[in-house]
Amino acid sequence: MSQRLLPALVLSATIAVWAVPVPQRNRAQHAVPAGGDANVKITPLGSHAGEFCTNDRALLFEDPTGVRILYDPGRTVAGGGDIRLGNVDVVILSHAHTDHIGEVMPDPNTPGTCAAPGTISAGPNTNLAEIIAAKNSAFFGGGELQNWVGRKVQDILGTPTAACPASGIDNTVTVPLSAPCTAALRPGGSRTVKAAGASTGVRLATVPAFHSDGIPTTATDAPGVAPGTSAYGGSETGFILKFTNGLTVYLTGDTGMFGDMAAIVRGYYHANLMVANISDTVTLGPDEAAFAVDTLVKPRIVIPSHINEAATSGGLPAGPRMLRFLDNMMLSHVGVVLPLSGITLQFDGDGNCVSCQ
Repeated sequence: MSQRLLPALVLSATIAVWAVPVPQRNRAQHAVPAGGDANVKITPLGSHAGEFCTNDRALLFEDPTGVRILYDPGRTVAGGGDIRLGNVDVVILSHAHTDHIGEVMPDPNTPGTCAAPGTISAGPNTNLAEIIAAKNSAFFGGGELQNWVGRKVQDILGTPTAACPASGIDNTVTVPLSAPCTAALRPGGSRTVKAAGASTGVRLATVPAFHSDGIPTTATDAPGVAPGTSAYGGSETGFILKFTNGLTVYLTGDTGMFGDMAAIVRGYYHANLMVANISDTVTLGPDEAAFAVDTLVKPRIVIPSHINEAATSGGLPAGPRMLRFLDNMMLSHVGVVLPLSGITLQFDGDGNCVSCQ
């Protein structure tokens, strides 16, 4: 990173994350209790503790009411037995490409490097389905993923996977569940997940993304598909998560830019935290991502993800895409917080990272 940029970045002394300074407007409107009970917790589950690495996609969200949502588990979660998971009430998936469903999982004996993590096969049922089956999770996904994921879970448990309930006008499912379930969630609709005994829940909606959603041949049950082709998975999606403290998160999924980021994500949902997939060639590149963040969505904070490089070294920005993105964001009013694996971030309802300095 060029020396001219270093003074504008702040390194937290309490948790090792980099953050571009952000205005603290309206912080007094959402006072946070000493225990942080009003905050949403976000824990990146990457391949190397304290780093942001090539395969990292998975994020675990915890609402103040206790609802826990796992996003795109991918290749860095060690199945349902990963000790970092705890309870998982809901699993959401942007699309069925291998790096998001997890055709492999971490190799505990050969961890590899941040740039090239070591992995072992997750088998044809995928890391995604193993987690849903082990945790009795509800699964929400776009397109035709509901039935495919349900079949993968059935292959593991030996019994058909039920459809998730959807009670009332808010299409509510109450957790925890006694068995896994699956449900479709397409743009224009929403579902609510409520913890037993809670008066409010987390609202989940999908928004468009522009990428593709082919199911890999290796994860397709007989009779399968022709060599060199993919099974039909429907439409790829992004997600909107509206938490009970007011935090509204936009998960881009794998996508390029599109005008509805401004019209729908900013104009209708008012997202104040954005998780942007940045890897170039197949998703937003660092230049396009900076424009989408600063001009189209305009959240309070952006968390980069899916960067396909060793984006940090010793917890500090290091990769060329990461540094290019930070260069582009230096004049922005949007803060940048890195998703270092295993370091839990806490956000108030305005989108401020209250655990960052």
